[in-house]
Amino acid sequence: MADIWIKVITPAESYDLLTLDELKLILNIPASDTSEDEQLKQWIEHYSDIVATMCNRVFAKETVEETWRGDTMPFDSPRLFLTHYPVADDDIKAVESPRGSSIDPAAYEIENRSGKMRIEGAWSEPVTVTYTGGYDLPDEAPPALKQATGLLIQGARAQRTAAAVSGIKSITHRESRVQFMDPNAALNKTGGALGEAAETVNALLYKYMRFYV
Repeated sequence: MADIWIKVITPAESYDLLTLDELKLILNIPASDTSEDEQLKQWIEHYSDIVATMCNRVFAKETVEETWRGDTMPFDSPRLFLTHYPVADDDIKAVESPRGSSIDPAAYEIENRSGKMRIEGAWSEPVTVTYTGGYDLPDEAPPALKQATGLLIQGARAQRTAAAVSGIKSITHRESRVQFMDPNAALNKTGGALGEAAETVNALLYKYMRFYV
């Protein structure tokens, strides 16, 4: 497994995977209803981070300096898998091996979508790549990431609503009585607020997960 050191040169302005308006649309909340805005904003920040953690990567566009070292010399593969992707060709600022010794841009190529870089010719560790990669969030976040984040927040909101009324079973006034359905029992039948959504979330995120090898 490669030893990767990452220095963030320019951090992202936002790490949120969806906007407040997008979340309201997912939750069927009118745009004019601002009663939950602060809670929703907090959930967007919170669950965007959870999705990034589940996928083992940073989705937001940042400028970084990555230094790669292999287990043994020489490298057994002429490829590097950059941690912040997608990466445009013009976003590669420098490739050095070792630091201070630049590799000719004609000697390497980048697979933009996956961030996979292949270097031809002789080179040795450490390799330092300075580049800008990732999505300009929240606008450029893929729909699958937006949907997964929205589903997680939808589950959290459902749990909050259930907890708020879980102690109320009925209200009696004189001869009248109103019986309430137990929302917790309904949630338990579906495996909890996220019961049915869990598999969908995992399926949406799988293609965006980063696996270190």
